[in-house]
Amino acid sequence: MSSGIAHINGTKIWYELSGSGDVVVQIGGAVSAHEGYETVTPDIAKHFTVLNYDHRGYGLSARPKQQYTIQTWCDDLEALLAELNIEKAHIHGGSMGSFIAIAFAIKYPKRVGKLLLGAGAVAKCDDMGISHFRVWQYLAKSYGVGSPEVADELVNKAFSREYIDTQSREKLITLMQDTAQRNADTNVFIDACQVMIDADVGSDLSAIEAPTLVMVGSEDVLTPLDAGPAGFGARKVAEAIKRSELRVFAGSGHGHYAERATESIDAILGFLKNS
Repeated sequence: MSSGIAHINGTKIWYELSGSGDVVVQIGGAVSAHEGYETVTPDIAKHFTVLNYDHRGYGLSARPKQQYTIQTWCDDLEALLAELNIEKAHIHGGSMGSFIAIAFAIKYPKRVGKLLLGAGAVAKCDDMGISHFRVWQYLAKSYGVGSPEVADELVNKAFSREYIDTQSREKLITLMQDTAQRNADTNVFIDACQVMIDADVGSDLSAIEAPTLVMVGSEDVLTPLDAGPAGFGARKVAEAIKRSELRVFAGSGHGHYAERATESIDAILGFLKNS
């Protein structure tokens, strides 16, 4: 395992490489950065080279004061791959990372081997989804992203009812708060929520040529299997991408990497190994 700092696009991006073989890049979410993949990275790295990194504004990367957009994050990933002399990689994005992965596959198709979209890939939020992210923005502005108030709300959207009850709600809130405090700043988190509110790429999905795996929990209320009429949920995403398959984790909420870790690993490795 090796890690470093890449100086790209006027900022500093932390990255870590583990394993060997074809490269799988994992794009972080709106709160946990690269830590969001800690349940799956070790097993993927037994078969592939895993490139974990933190977005500009997150985790161990630089956090400049600026407006954060999906194009900024896409361009930083392209520059990181160029800096590391990686011509093509499998692109794996979960939660907000799936929004970025879709945008990256559309903008930089030659960089993408296979595309993996986890934790409820959506191309456009429905009105309920927009309301969820607006509440996050309001709470973050009022209390700060590292507050227990924000952590409480994040837990309620990240996991299924069963998981929250069996894992202890208070424990999950503490873990979520600690993760947010380490990895996210309030202004960046608010911009990240806006990125997801503004996403609208359903009409562009047919241009994606990469084989794609769409993963979603059946109980995901944040980025659902089936969005309302105003949205474009995970099922429609899978239907719109030519060479795609859909994996639904029964009983899981948004955070299937935690709730269904073994099933998530099996789905990821099965997809990546299938030629």
